[in-house]
Amino acid sequence: MTFKKFRRFTVQNIRRNRKNFIFSGFGIIAGVSSFIFFVALGNGIKRVVAREIFPLEANRIQVVPRLAGFDIPAGSREITAEALGRFSTIPGVAAVYPRMKLAVPATMALEGQRFPDEDLARIARLPGISPEMVESVRKLDLWMEIMADGIDPRLTKSDILFGPFQKPAAGEPIPILISRQLIEIYNASFAKARLLPPVSDILVPYVPAVTLTLNDSYVVRDLAGLKEHVRVKLVGLSHHALLGGVTMPLDVVREINRRFAGPKAAEIYDSALLEVVASDKLSSVQMAIKDLGFKIDESQKRMAESVGLAVTLVTLGFTLISLVMVGVAAVNIGHIFFMIIYERQREIGLLRALGASKRDIRSMIHGEAALVGTAGGAVGVAVGTAACILVNWIAVKLLPQFPFKPHQFFAFPVWIFAGGIALAVAFCLVGAFAPANRAARLDPASVLSGRG
Repeated sequence: MTFKKFRRFTVQNIRRNRKNFIFSGFGIIAGVSSFIFFVALGNGIKRVVAREIFPLEANRIQVVPRLAGFDIPAGSREITAEALGRFSTIPGVAAVYPRMKLAVPATMALEGQRFPDEDLARIARLPGISPEMVESVRKLDLWMEIMADGIDPRLTKSDILFGPFQKPAAGEPIPILISRQLIEIYNASFAKARLLPPVSDILVPYVPAVTLTLNDSYVVRDLAGLKEHVRVKLVGLSHHALLGGVTMPLDVVREINRRFAGPKAAEIYDSALLEVVASDKLSSVQMAIKDLGFKIDESQKRMAESVGLAVTLVTLGFTLISLVMVGVAAVNIGHIFFMIIYERQREIGLLRALGASKRDIRSMIHGEAALVGTAGGAVGVAVGTAACILVNWIAVKLLPQFPFKPHQFFAFPVWIFAGGIALAVAFCLVGAFAPANRAARLDPASVLSGRG
């Protein structure tokens, strides 16, 4: 029998028993659609964790100083210019991006009454900015102590939205970056509760310059030395920026540290980010760093992995429920095939008498099962995808704003659609395995004579 005739014969058999197969197909559709839904939801949440909450870069390593302790007999190792030079000579290291903390306390005063009227007028013209928001900015009176650090400008080229991120000319404000994670928290809680404008890439160029007071603190009074007032201007949002403060160009922080804390403070770096040419070089680079006596900071990676593991376990639990649903549907399909074989045993006996082999009979039953699985799987994939789109629309529109709320709650791996159909076909074939063997073992003579 040619493939074309076999397909036509299989479709005819399906049509003869379409009511039974449609009924059993509901279980396949429910299982596959729930499989698509929960796998896509789990991948969407993990994507948010990996890209927004704990952004990880596969080919970059965070190196930190090693502090002295009882379990470290070799003593501490600080990251200096000499250490940066050694890092850059490690085979496989493409670039080294140093980072330095501001060694002097600083405060910032956000007083809306001091913002120029023209800056507030420009903010008011932005889409989505209400008059109430502008008035809240005008009434703003916020005093806070600021943590800051300096970062290599090469690392943040893609994050700069307005003006250069480099040491400014005399009289110009210092460019700063703010963490995107911090902005997410501000937009979802602080800004919303106080009717302040949410900060976004569009708003960054319109944020007025503010005053930063160096060598000043609200916690420690009567600091030695003179205070210095400098202006700072937001030029971008970055995942590389300090989470609880502001980030400046490295040369600016180095100069401030030298003036207020001495030459030593301008020579010690807080950390260094190493960019590796390829993933297969990571192990050798990490070993070389440890051999030099430095540590690798994997705290963010461990936190991301912990959250990712929790999401994976929850997704796995719901996926197992989906598989159970498909398995129950497969058992139901097996029962239906047993019933169909009983009804068609004379037909099967006639096929055997006309020369059909046991393999042909098995192939016929398996073909019908595969067709039911393909149809049910395809409908299940479509229903699951539609459910994802609908739930995502409802979540985006109706859920209140919260930190790191994504615009897309679902992510579809490239294999998920074919995988859903393959899952349905596989379970249907398993369900039809025993009925197919029974049909193949029918004795033609007994069946046609009525003794079977």
